[in-house]
Amino acid sequence: MNKRIYLTFDIETIVTGYSYNPTYWSSVYLGGMYIAHELQKRNLKGTFYISLSPKAKGIAYKDYVECLNMLIESLKSYPNIKIEPHIHAFNLPLNFECKRDEFSEYSYDQQVIMLNWARSFFKERGIDVQNFRPGGYNVNESYYNSLKQTGFKTSSVLLKNDEPNIDLMTNKISQSDPVIKENGIIEYPVTSVLIKSIKGKKEVVNLSPDFFTLESMSPFIKELEYVNINFHSFSVFLNRMTRENHSNQFKNNLNFFFIERFLNKLLKKRSIETINTDTIFRKEFVKWVDFIENNSYDTYFIGE
Repeated sequence: MNKRIYLTFDIETIVTGYSYNPTYWSSVYLGGMYIAHELQKRNLKGTFYISLSPKAKGIAYKDYVECLNMLIESLKSYPNIKIEPHIHAFNLPLNFECKRDEFSEYSYDQQVIMLNWARSFFKERGIDVQNFRPGGYNVNESYYNSLKQTGFKTSSVLLKNDEPNIDLMTNKISQSDPVIKENGIIEYPVTSVLIKSIKGKKEVVNLSPDFFTLESMSPFIKELEYVNINFHSFSVFLNRMTRENHSNQFKNNLNFFFIERFLNKLLKKRSIETINTDTIFRKEFVKWVDFIENNSYDTYFIGE
């Protein structure tokens, strides 16, 4: 079987839920660089979707862009990394007010403006972008038309309304491939997993070390021909609430919520950012990339 592995990474801060942490030096720059280095050591390719919005009022756009500039310049030396835009729209510096985060909340004309702006942002930094991922994975009826209008070739979202690739309720596997959408845009969907989540309800989530252990997912990965695994840069050095089937989940979440989260808030008041090199997610990410290397699976950029 000719297995195709696509490793995709959302490079952004985390600003939702109990794990709220809008720091960007550790979550964006250091997290991104660590991922790039670990992939390079194993000769694996990764597509980096870099969020152009800091996603939080507490982060000045100018300061955030300075961090992005440093990250982009650093990543240019990595031939195994492909940089693409990721738009969380909140507070973008455009000619209309961006009060909402999700790309799908905006009209066709506004999406076209945002996409053209994103292309220009990266072109000014010497990067020709071809692929796009909207924040939150959500799309509306204008999505593929706006991509075509602005010269994008491919997309990568989570297709929640389609049959899940991995159904953990029945252990059923559904094969899928990149699919041509409206106006010839090729969609490279993130591999989807149907679970009964820790929230107590059925939910479709992306295949990711953020949610699942390698041990639980490796049998399914071995059976799938096309696998698009997603990860977040903020998971590397910022411990947070764990979900789904990570071990010691109750102990980790208790420690995070009542001790780490409280201490981090106190430190932030003194403008001190914390880096946790022993996070569950960093260690789990390493297991996944080791697994891919040890099995000699070929990795591809989105679009290949």
